[in-house]
Amino acid sequence: MHTQTQHTQTKSLVWSGYAVFIWSIVYMLPHLYWALGGTIGESLLKPDIVQHIHFDLINGIASVFLTIAGIIGLAFIYWSKGRFSSYLWLFIAWAGCSLAASHGIYGIVYRILQISGLVGLESGSFNIHEDAFVLWDLVLFEPWFLIEGILFGLLGYCFLKNARSRKFWLAACMIGIIVGLVTGIMGVRFA
Repeated sequence: MHTQTQHTQTKSLVWSGYAVFIWSIVYMLPHLYWALGGTIGESLLKPDIVQHIHFDLINGIASVFLTIAGIIGLAFIYWSKGRFSSYLWLFIAWAGCSLAASHGIYGIVYRILQISGLVGLESGSFNIHEDAFVLWDLVLFEPWFLIEGILFGLLGYCFLKNARSRKFWLAACMIGIIVGLVTGIMGVRFA
C-alpha cells in the first residue's frame, strides 16, 4: 500500500513538473518571437507597450524568465533531492505560485472593473474598439499567470510527501497570494 501511494506521488510530481515546463515554454514562444522582431499578435497588446523603445529587450528578458520557470518544473523531477536543494526548490515554487497567482487574480479583477466602468482607463471609459487589449488581458494573459501560479502550487504540493507538510504548503501559498494581492492593491506589482 505504501509503495502504491509513493508511486502515485511520483507520477503526480512528474505530471506537475512537466505541466510547469510546457506551460512556461508555450508562453515563452511568443515573447521570444517578439524579442526577435516578430510583429504577429502585437495587436493583442497595449499600443504603448508595443511602441516602447525597449519592447524587444522586455520580451527577451521575459523569454529568459519563462525558460527558467520551465526548467524549474523539470528540476523538481530530475534534480537530486537533498535537504538544501529541496528547500530551495520549494521556496522557488512558493514564490512562483504567490507571484503568478496573485498577478493573475489582480489582473483579472482589475480588467473586469475597467470593462464594467468602475475603474477608468488612461483613455477614459472602456471602448471595445480602442481598448481591445483590456479584453485580451482578461481572457488570455492574466489567466495564463493564474494558471502558472496554480501549477507551481501543485508542483510544490506533489513534491511534498506527508499530509502535514502539504497543509503547511497550501497555507503558505495562500498567505503568499494574499500578500501579493495586498501589494498589488497598494500599487506595488512584482510582475
